[in-house]
Amino acid sequence: MKYTTKDNTIRFSRYVCFLTIAATVFLAILRIALTPIATSQPIPYGVALGTTVILLAFLLFFSKTKTEESSAVSGDVVRVFAAFASVAGAAWVIFSIATLFNWWTTQTMPYPNKTLATAFDKGCLYLLAAMGLVAGLLFLRLAVRWWQTKQITAVQVPVLALAPVAWTWVRLVRYITSHVSATGLFRNAYDLGMILFEMVFFLLLARYIASVGNKASRMIFGVSLCTGLLCAISSISQVTFFLLQNGTAFQTVSLVIAPDFGIGLLAFSFAFSHAYGEKIACDNQELDAQQPEEIEEFGGAEFLISDTAFAVYDPDEAEAAPDHEE
Repeated sequence: MKYTTKDNTIRFSRYVCFLTIAATVFLAILRIALTPIATSQPIPYGVALGTTVILLAFLLFFSKTKTEESSAVSGDVVRVFAAFASVAGAAWVIFSIATLFNWWTTQTMPYPNKTLATAFDKGCLYLLAAMGLVAGLLFLRLAVRWWQTKQITAVQVPVLALAPVAWTWVRLVRYITSHVSATGLFRNAYDLGMILFEMVFFLLLARYIASVGNKASRMIFGVSLCTGLLCAISSISQVTFFLLQNGTAFQTVSLVIAPDFGIGLLAFSFAFSHAYGEKIACDNQELDAQQPEEIEEFGGAEFLISDTAFAVYDPDEAEAAPDHEE
C-alpha cells in the first residue's frame, strides 16, 4: 500500500505525540534528579534545561513543516479532549475561588506575592481571579457541547476565548513586577517558559475555537505539545519535591499552580485529537447547524443555569421529532 504525503504526515504526527509523552517522563525525572544540586552546581541543571529546549525546538519545527493546516475534527477522541477541558475548567474555578478566599480571610496572595504590597498587586489579584472564573466557566460549557457532538465546535462569544490569555498574562506580570532577579529567572526558567507557552497556546486556541473549520495555524499542534510537556514536567516536579520535603528544590517550582496540570492535559488532548480525529472540511455555519437545538437557544448565563445545559443529546430522538417546517 502506497501512502500519500498527507497520510505520512498524520502517521508521523501520532508518533510525535507518543514521543512527547515519553520525553515528558524522561525530562521530569532529569529535572527532579538535577534540581536539588542546582544551587551548588548549576551546570547539570543547565543541561536538563538545554535538553528540554532542544525538544521544544524540534516540536515547533515539525509543526511548522506540516503539510496540512489544523482544521475541525470529530470522533470519539474529541470526547477525551472535552473531558480534560472540564478538568481544566474546574481547576480554574476552584483555584480562583480559593485565591479570593485566602485573600479575604488571611490577607495572603499566590506566589510570588505572599503579602499585599501595592494597590497594583491587589488589582492583579482580582483580575487573575476574574479571568480564571470566566475561563473556567467557558471551558466547562464548551466541554459539554464537545462531548455531546463529538466535534470541536466554535464558541458563541469569541471574545470570551481570550480570558485564558489574560489569565496567563496577569500571572506573568505579577512575577515580573515582584521577582525579577537574575537568580530567580534562572531558577524559575522552566516555569516561566511554561507560562509563556500557555499564553501562546491559548492565543492560538482562541483563534481556533472562534472560527472552527477555517484555516488555522499549523503551529498550534507543536505549541500544544510543548505546553503539555512543560506543564506536566513542572507539575510532576512540584508534587515530587513536596513529598520529598525538599524546600530548596520546591522553590524552583513555586510558580506552578493547580490549573497548570489541567492545562497540560488539555494541551496534550488537543494535540491527540488532531492526530487521531477525523478531519472535517466545513465552515462555522455548517458546524453550528449540527448543534442540538436546546443548546442553540441559550446564551451567556442563561445557558449555565438552564436544565438543558447538561442534557444528553440523543440523535434518535431528534430524528423522531416532528418536522416544524411546512
